[in-house]
Amino acid sequence: MPNIIALRRRAAELNAEVRAKIKACEQGQISSKALNTYISAASAEDQEIADQIKAYEQTGQFAGRPGERGTVPGALASAHGFRGTAAQFAPLNFTETQLKAMHEAVQSQQSFAIRTKDFNTVDPYLPPELSTEVIGPQYETRLLERLPILPTSAPSVEFIRHLSTTGSPAITAEGAAKPELVFNTDRVILAVQKIACHSALSWESMSDWDAFTSYFLGELQRQVIDTENDELLNGDGTTGHLAGLLNTSGILTHATATETGLDAVELAIAKMRTGAALAEANLFVVHPNTWSAIRRTKDGQDRYLVTADPTQGASKTLWGVEVLPTTTIAPGVGGLLDTRKFGHVVVREALALRTGTNDDDFTRNLQRWIAEERLALAVERPAAVCKITGLPTA
Repeated sequence: MPNIIALRRRAAELNAEVRAKIKACEQGQISSKALNTYISAASAEDQEIADQIKAYEQTGQFAGRPGERGTVPGALASAHGFRGTAAQFAPLNFTETQLKAMHEAVQSQQSFAIRTKDFNTVDPYLPPELSTEVIGPQYETRLLERLPILPTSAPSVEFIRHLSTTGSPAITAEGAAKPELVFNTDRVILAVQKIACHSALSWESMSDWDAFTSYFLGELQRQVIDTENDELLNGDGTTGHLAGLLNTSGILTHATATETGLDAVELAIAKMRTGAALAEANLFVVHPNTWSAIRRTKDGQDRYLVTADPTQGASKTLWGVEVLPTTTIAPGVGGLLDTRKFGHVVVREALALRTGTNDDDFTRNLQRWIAEERLALAVERPAAVCKITGLPTA
């Protein structure tokens, strides 16, 4: 009968061999049939090892220590570091029920699921989920929403401005000539300007992803609005451009000198109120960096002047005037408006989308879209606008 040490060594080898075969089967290196054949042979050898060890238990021959027949096999085996029952001797780490089931499956040429601590996953092969939202650029608030609008059905508009008056009324003696007044006027004709763009989208994209089509159409309009903001504020009045609020002839200006940004805005408000339009500012357009610098103005003891407690909600007003921060205006520049007196925006055609094809779009399966609007800026009272320069930016 083999030595108990040799039996234990063979049990360990058999255990390692079976695990290696199982791993090879999982990796596709050997077939399930080959694995079942090997397990059948291994099970038989495992049973033989268990029977031989059992014989050692019955004769009490454990490592040269005979005569311990009355000891419980399991307890005796544990005392000497050996397995005491057939289940304890299973070198494959399978229960007797599992070994019998594997053996029966091999005899009937059927498959048998070998359960181990490994797990199966298909996560790396699953396709990612496509978000329905397209992540696009951000845009500033539309300035036109803060300005008065007047629709027109003509391609141009005209208005007469009373610029100044020569002479003035006076107390007149009986029989004396009354002073004459002469109204100095001018005529302003404004042609509406078109702001437009176009882009094409393939039929395949439109058919396959409705969400992108919606985003595409919205983005065309937002691009037009971005240009619209710039023209309403900064247009230089040359051919193809509006005369923007900050570049219209006759508007008031204030250049910041040694005063703080807070003082500069207040001085401009006073200048508008005492100017020809007797305007009362109700909208202050300013760059976010400039607005931040103004809000951070401190006194000699480093105390904030705009808001006593910066942890509280910051107000969007300055000297009672609503503040509209926008990157459309240059840093260090501010625009004060009296939106009730300066004039209005003339709209011939509101922002709209049109679709069609151009050149070979049809043969290329392209649908072309146009976003456009037609408008003009009528600054009837320039003195109701004040451009402030030299404001802080840091």
